[in-house]
Amino acid sequence: MRLTLDDFRADFSLQLASHAETTGELTQDSFFEVFTSFLVDSGEIETADRCFFKKRSMRIDGYGGDPIDTDFVLSVIVSDYSSSDELENVNRADIELVCKRATNFISNCLESSFFNDLDEASQEFGFADIVRQRWDIIQKIRVIFITNKSLSLRKAEFEPIPINGINAEFTCWDINRLHSYVNSGKEREEISINLSEYGGAIAVLPAHQFNSPFKSYLCVMPGNTLANIYQKWGTRLLEKNVRVFLQAKGKVNKGIRNSLESEPEMFFAYNNGITATAEAISTEQTERGIALTSLHDFQIVNGGQTTASIFDAKRRDINLDNVTVQMKLSVVDQDKSKEVVPKISEYANSQNKVSSADFFSNHPFHIAIENFSRTIIGPPKPGTTLQTKWFYERARGQYQDARSNSGTTSERKKFDAIHPRSQLVTKTDLAKVLNTFRCRPDLVSKGAQKSFTEFAAAIQKTWEKEGEEHKTFNEQFFKHSMSKKLIYNSLEKLVSAQEWYQGGYRANVVTYALAKLIDVLNKKGKKLNLTRIWNQQSISKELEETLLEIAFKAYEHITTPPLGSPTNVTEYAKTSKCWDIFKNEDYILPKDASTFLINKSVARLEQSQAESKQKLVNEVDIQKKVIELGGPFWSSVLEFSSQNNLLTQRDWSLLSTATAIPSKLPSSDKDFKQLLQLLERARKRGFQK
Repeated sequence: MRLTLDDFRADFSLQLASHAETTGELTQDSFFEVFTSFLVDSGEIETADRCFFKKRSMRIDGYGGDPIDTDFVLSVIVSDYSSSDELENVNRADIELVCKRATNFISNCLESSFFNDLDEASQEFGFADIVRQRWDIIQKIRVIFITNKSLSLRKAEFEPIPINGINAEFTCWDINRLHSYVNSGKEREEISINLSEYGGAIAVLPAHQFNSPFKSYLCVMPGNTLANIYQKWGTRLLEKNVRVFLQAKGKVNKGIRNSLESEPEMFFAYNNGITATAEAISTEQTERGIALTSLHDFQIVNGGQTTASIFDAKRRDINLDNVTVQMKLSVVDQDKSKEVVPKISEYANSQNKVSSADFFSNHPFHIAIENFSRTIIGPPKPGTTLQTKWFYERARGQYQDARSNSGTTSERKKFDAIHPRSQLVTKTDLAKVLNTFRCRPDLVSKGAQKSFTEFAAAIQKTWEKEGEEHKTFNEQFFKHSMSKKLIYNSLEKLVSAQEWYQGGYRANVVTYALAKLIDVLNKKGKKLNLTRIWNQQSISKELEETLLEIAFKAYEHITTPPLGSPTNVTEYAKTSKCWDIFKNEDYILPKDASTFLINKSVARLEQSQAESKQKLVNEVDIQKKVIELGGPFWSSVLEFSSQNNLLTQRDWSLLSTATAIPSKLPSSDKDFKQLLQLLERARKRGFQK
């Protein structure tokens, strides 16, 4: 459901209030966290680290990670939050003033007198140190302005400001742009490219049949054009999951590099080229044939190393005039995009064991967790009789859509009561929490996208290993995952309320503290009693005290990096060294820890019982699906498979039996599973019912 701007603003305000209430943060901090989570999802930045500094003519609110990890781009974030119920406007002068203050800060970071006056324990000192350390490799500076006001401009473009030879570009995200992005339903913001701005139109050759529902083209992309596009859009060109699974970003293949330097005219012959998609294109007829002039929602789904290598060559002043790249371009409209693009991505990357197509929001894992979240009701919290649900949002906007579908005010209040926003869990939330409990706080500290990447790989490995059973991801897995999220939320709020907590690094403190506790328990053969936490929908006083004790140790550890480590606390927390040192520090569990623990043997028994139950559920679901398809359907599968020579004698016999459903049923669970396999085989060969 598309939200009006007013509805979106109201929902955004509720998100801020819920985040502030859940975490114990100030509204300004919650605004930064909530707004930048959208920017990370959209591909605007890979991570957002809070760093508030305001003094004289300088101001920053955060930054987008270490430039060495972000294609040598330094991204600075400045925010303008309004608490007014009325929609306020922001004009060019306001934005230019704020952004100028950000560039002043960057410029001052390079001045020793300013840098030496900063408190070494402060967030601004850590960021200034990054600027100084990375200045020689920084290729681009971006100042990202975020606001819940409305941008009142005819032309939302700003002149760049030079900083010691590097131009700082401004990017604005106001409430209107955020509203448009969320309403689009896309997992990232679209990229539209007018090729005249990057080197000119490209010759294309149609490669599709006249009556084909999809259009495909073979193109010859000049190296300079591809490098110019990448220089503007960076890794946002590379479909998010592909680039993180295959680790294409920033890597330069030696063979590609050599051919660019020594035999540029042979690059087309030596290189496999790139595979790309677009939702729409524009072409024109020229004397030399059809020319591609623009691409809407352009994405490179295979060829990340090729693209990054060509840009790297341009950055090193290698002449690309004789470099051309073959490009296979598929035009897929928006309605089919979510279904088709993952398959193009999967097949284009088939040589890699793990592909991005395996972990889009429609992956069976996400669907399974979503189904559990819609049907499983949590017990009442202490002191209440109300039972609530934990809402898993596998695709952005599901929660708001479900809430909007509650027509009347009373129905919406009922929805809010049963599905409190504090119990909304996104894919990246789940990844963050489960990676923490896998004892990877250094990974979690690297940001939502990197955390999600490894989470996806781990889940996918288990999914493939289990084949059709998928018994690990059962009802207990869901309940325990939500219990872990409950613990994580609780510790966030507890840390915010402590006298020793001076602001900043809370996310790092929480993930490190929880990972430390789990590591200690694993070594002692103990587990948290997650079933009890689920049943109580809260954590005990004893667990609270234990977590706070470890959290204080985590805070002290993170904020005092040893010699030879990054002086920036946020960056230090992202290193394996930080975790290794903290993991090996001695910690003795309190005597009352037994109140929230169970033995591993008990946990294994609970897990075994849950897996057995899920196995039975899976078998029933398979039988139900086969029976619901009905005899006539299976008759058509038999006919198609026979005509295409897909069947053995046993397959033919089994399908013949299925044509008699429901009067006659397959005789075993194995037969039911085999029927679905035969159906999948037929569909891969063109069966379309």
